[in-house]
Amino acid sequence: MANVKTYSKSKDGNKKLTENFCVKEFTCKDGSDTIKIDHDYLPLIQRFRQYVEVGVYFNSAYRTPTYNKKVGGATNSYHVKGQALDIPFLNSYKYLTSREKMCAFFNTLGVKGIIIYPTFIHVDTRTTKYHADNNGNYKTFGKVHIPFKQTLKKGSNNVDVGIVQYKLKMLGYDVGNADMVYGGNTELSVRKFQTNNGLNADGVVGQATWNKLFNWFI
Repeated sequence: MANVKTYSKSKDGNKKLTENFCVKEFTCKDGSDTIKIDHDYLPLIQRFRQYVEVGVYFNSAYRTPTYNKKVGGATNSYHVKGQALDIPFLNSYKYLTSREKMCAFFNTLGVKGIIIYPTFIHVDTRTTKYHADNNGNYKTFGKVHIPFKQTLKKGSNNVDVGIVQYKLKMLGYDVGNADMVYGGNTELSVRKFQTNNGLNADGVVGQATWNKLFNWFI
């Protein structure tokens, strides 16, 4: 289930959602006051920003139904639901030196909705895998090494907690929403994941759990 919240640009525009992103950056390109944002992708885009080490902007985030129709978007577009981002490829991105590597980054994090376009990539928080090009041809995206070194446990509160929550959610664990707070549901889901993967089920995300989550994910 998506974790979409509705904001007002005039009232909430400057509200910080993560270290580097605030509400107004997800505004529909028609300037509408209403903004819908799926909080589940916030830890993903924040980690992307940290990884490329430069500012990140969106070609398209939330779209009102009227604007979506104007630009030829699908009626059921994830943009209208506040669940999608179109991220342009920039030569200034560190490490991710192509659109394919950008896709690999989000694939590594477990994102199931990835579409590669000639100058940007589309990512969304759908729960059924769809990796393709803009012509609908199936694509296989690789992976990149993302250095996860923090030890996370109950009470932790940071972007990497959100990454773990999102990845577990995409793997089918009932972790709730990616709120970046390591609470009881997160701990229980981590323990279940550890048990299912032959790890010590201590509910702590150490290096062995990181490796299973992100290096060996199928």
